[in-house]
Amino acid sequence: MKIAAVCCTYLRPEALGQMVRCFERQDYPDRELIILDDAGQYEHPPHGDRWRLHSTRTRFATLGQKRNAAAGLISEDTDAIAVWDDDDLYLPWALRASVAALKTADWSRPSVVLHPHADGRLRQHETGGLFHGGWAYRTAAFDRTGGYPDMNNGEDRRLARRFDRANTTQADPIALGWEPFYVYPWGTSQGWHLSGMGNDGYRRLAGLRAQTTQLTVTDPPHLDLRNPTIEPGIHPRVF
Repeated sequence: MKIAAVCCTYLRPEALGQMVRCFERQDYPDRELIILDDAGQYEHPPHGDRWRLHSTRTRFATLGQKRNAAAGLISEDTDAIAVWDDDDLYLPWALRASVAALKTADWSRPSVVLHPHADGRLRQHETGGLFHGGWAYRTAAFDRTGGYPDMNNGEDRRLARRFDRANTTQADPIALGWEPFYVYPWGTSQGWHLSGMGNDGYRRLAGLRAQTTQLTVTDPPHLDLRNPTIEPGIHPRVF
């Protein structure tokens, strides 16, 4: 099964470079990473081993439109899509665990997310069915639902309802025996989370000035991707 990690990015080159390094560290071979930037921030869009970045100065009207456009850039032979966010981090088995779940179901929906401490330790938290950046789904199921709705904040929950109405099947990679792999640095990362900016956040971000830059792929600070330390015990949702 070929899986594509699909990322929508906007004015976060430092965090994006760390996320790309997470992709380079993945242990699942049949993969690609597609990144869509609509700030026009990368004059000469970079690319690397199995990953490429598309950059345009035309801002998408909604985040739902942008997510659908990014999904449309995957290779034709791709069987599944993993949602990756530009300000989040992914441990080396993330895609392998998602594929394991998708071999049994249409939709991979992890029940545990990781939250980092300043010293690099990772604490396990329940997702409560949320944390869209850790989801993955078969392309056929995504196409059957019609993709993301034409909206901003909340497009992930609406997609979940579309999956439910389409009678898709779900699998939890954590229940299948995989360790958590999705690191959500709420409150610790620079920048902003759209989920905390309200319904108008996506539009307001369009007013920020985009400066042309280069993408530097680098290991995330305070997190050892090769030997991450995951604390035992599962705690309630972070927010």
